[in-house]
Amino acid sequence: TTEIYTLSLHDALPICAAMADALERLAAFKDEGNVHYKAGELKDAIASYSKGVALLPDAEDSEDEGPPVELDPAMRKQGAIVLCNRAAAYMADSKPIPALADAQRASDVDPSNWKAHWRVGLALMMMKPRLERSEQAVAAFERARQCEALPAGEVENVEQGIARAKYRLKEGQDALDMPEIGRAHV
Repeated sequence: TTEIYTLSLHDALPICAAMADALERLAAFKDEGNVHYKAGELKDAIASYSKGVALLPDAEDSEDEGPPVELDPAMRKQGAIVLCNRAAAYMADSKPIPALADAQRASDVDPSNWKAHWRVGLALMMMKPRLERSEQAVAAFERARQCEALPAGEVENVEQGIARAKYRLKEGQDALDMPEIGRAHV
């Protein structure tokens, strides 16, 4: 079974009313997406998560208009979680390219989020093997391993991801299957 993130608003630090409202809406869309995801309704889950992602500042737009928008720490954490959850839904729907984009954005938003790096690696391993993808998957899995928040119970899965990506890189296997994710938390 795939684990998706849950985070209580009680974990968030006190913030301004506008940010609190946006955070509340983001959490509601995340929760709605989680319900759909758990029911196997992937398209509805993706749609719900997308509504939450729409509340986040667009990193590309902020570069054109001066300094990037700085997210509140609670919004940053929730935003990364919603992006990770949408990446998981895309992967479950066999769509590694948007999954990779979301996982990479989540790792940019919250570099301490081990699942963001893990999902970058998984999405890369779902794609047709290429040298650069295998190298990037190794690097992503290694970043996941270095995260302080990585639960002890997930270390073996991350180590297996590293080993599979390194094997694919070394052997240049074009037909090597992606890591077994049925037992792992994506």
